Amino acid sequence: MDFSVFVVIYGFYLSYLGYFIWPGIGPRFTLHNFDTINQDLPGLLLTNFLREIVNTGESIPAGTPNPAEVVQRDIFPSGHTMITLIVMYLSYRLKSRSRFFFIPVGALLIFSTVYLWYHYVIDLIGGLTFMIFAVWSGKYIFNWWQRKIGKPEFEYGKY
Repeated sequence: MDFSVFVVIYGFYLSYLGYFIWPGIGPRFTLHNFDTINQDLPGLLLTNFLREIVNTGESIPAGTPNPAEVVQRDIFPSGHTMITLIVMYLSYRLKSRSRFFFIPVGALLIFSTVYLWYHYVIDLIGGLTFMIFAVWSGKYIFNWWQRKIGKPEFEYGKY
């Protein structure tokens, strides 16, 4: 449990580091007209309401004249992809029963980030790359700390 929590939090930190190194905005601002997104990509009953919540969370209040100027620069790597892949990987490697939920739902979440114009495909590739690095280096960092404080090291299949 401690290892899983550590790797997820470590993954978030790496994701945020990527946002500072490679700031950018998504395709809903660059490849599409943000003002017509509700007509171009219509949804069901709550779609417009949910988009307003997401936009407000990204510092884009309704009626903003040029949203691309004020939106957060948090696209690469895709944190949604990275953290979802970490959770999917850990649930599989640790043989959690939740993997039967996380793997299909996680795959749909990753697909939807491109389908709904929040990420480019390269952001997903970056998320995968950062995920591999986080899981690989996270185990070494976690075990180094475990040795330092006198606790047993983590090994897959042991817990």
